[in-house]
Amino acid sequence: MTRFNIKIFSISLMILYALFLSPTWTLARQATSSNTYYLQGNKYLARNKLRKAIKNYKTAIKINPKVARYYYKLARAYQKRGSINEAIINYTKTVDIDPKYYRAYSGLGDIFLEKGERQKAVSYYEIYISRCSRKSEKYYFRGRICDIKGNNNEAVKEYQKALKCRPKYFEALCSLAAIYAEQEEFEKAADYYLRARKIRCYDEETLVNLGMVYTKLKRFRNALKVLNVALKINPFNKDTRFYLGKAYYGKGNIDQAIKQTKKALKLDPDNSEIHFTLGLYYDKKGWQDMAVAEYKEALYLNPDYLFNKVEMLNRREIPDMQQDRKSKEAKENN
Repeated sequence: MTRFNIKIFSISLMILYALFLSPTWTLARQATSSNTYYLQGNKYLARNKLRKAIKNYKTAIKINPKVARYYYKLARAYQKRGSINEAIINYTKTVDIDPKYYRAYSGLGDIFLEKGERQKAVSYYEIYISRCSRKSEKYYFRGRICDIKGNNNEAVKEYQKALKCRPKYFEALCSLAAIYAEQEEFEKAADYYLRARKIRCYDEETLVNLGMVYTKLKRFRNALKVLNVALKINPFNKDTRFYLGKAYYGKGNIDQAIKQTKKALKLDPDNSEIHFTLGLYYDKKGWQDMAVAEYKEALYLNPDYLFNKVEMLNRREIPDMQQDRKSKEAKENN
């Protein structure tokens, strides 16, 4: 190698050395590595592996603590895990770093709604609406506010507007389904849950709610299909077990109904409805002593349980009786 070539080689090494040690290069490396952990966290969050998601988001934040979306996704993971205080802290950090990251306000609204602080939830949703530029989002959260205030008709209108803007708006579909299920319009509820399921095939809550609606409609085979998918996703959901029991009972498989309802009871031993339902299944088997024990436990846990049950049945029967009377009168007039 000539003296000239050696000199050129030495200069090249010095340039590379300077680049690797420069603040710009260090920041670029940090951004790349932190984003890698962030993206890995997103994959775990999508698969509901919350512990691993949280670990990756925390690592991303440790490497680069100035990125709002890292805190937002960490808050989402904590919220899904039920760690409410940690979720609130990280949603707040999100808007501290970037006040324009308005999605954090909807997360805070959801949390305070879960806590029963309805007015606080509404205030956060209103902040979200004022800062959001997407029409579908504005309509959806106006619907949420109407929902909170008990104005179901207006909520339905707002959700429908959101769907007109964005037909595959998952949350709007689920919210409409929930309203119709509450109003006992189960056919409509099933339709909206089915549309939501096409968007997120393995969303646990949607599967369980669809299974519940199918049991109400006495479509027990359909209920078993979706609830068994939900069971594979999470075997520790008491609602999945409880409605599986109802679906098996509807299909005439009382042994499986008892098995699933007992598992639901292990997950929620103080639930009067589960105790009472298990008592009904024991009764059907002819196991009166065991049935009586479950009825007593249901009444002990909720002394008004039977009274509420009778009231609910009366509310259902009276409209049916009125409809029968109207049909009879129409036939007589003809």
